[in-house]
Amino acid sequence: MRHIASAGLLLFVLGVFFGFAAVSLLAEPGKECARCMDGTVETVFSPGAEEEVLGLIRGANESIEVEMYLFNYMPLANELVKAKERGVDVRVILEPRLSGDENLKMMKFLREKGISARWASLEYKLTHAKAMIVDKKKVLVGSTNWSMSAMTKNREYSVLIEDNGVVAEFIKNFEEDWEKATNPNSEGE
Repeated sequence: MRHIASAGLLLFVLGVFFGFAAVSLLAEPGKECARCMDGTVETVFSPGAEEEVLGLIRGANESIEVEMYLFNYMPLANELVKAKERGVDVRVILEPRLSGDENLKMMKFLREKGISARWASLEYKLTHAKAMIVDKKKVLVGSTNWSMSAMTKNREYSVLIEDNGVVAEFIKNFEEDWEKATNPNSEGE
């Protein structure tokens, strides 16, 4: 009986080992997954997200990439302008197909202030993204548009991720979207 139990345990251990080996071999090379993260994730909730978002913009040293469905909140726009003035490379992609002219006004403001801004590609039904990449090291992503309501009144959930693999995926997608985006005025870019 003891011999059978030992054989069963050995088979179990071998099964676990080969199971992990198979998963490792079948995994897509270079593809990060949430279970494999070596970084950190922090929650950012609204109401009350404004100071955290402003702090991220203020803390940027090299680059800020924003892809936003709705952007009409001037405190965030003004902080992006300040970042640009201190030498941070700032790029913004906005959705052009909103009812109303809020993104149109923001596009005009940003471009007048020297920020590289483009309209999201019409290839997709909508670009409903709400993300910011800071210094190619952090990404803030979630449900939060850059509007006064989203920052100060709505219940919104976002996460701040610092993980090389995850951030690299966001950078890759932003760059693809930037290339597909329409430049409203080629001057200055």
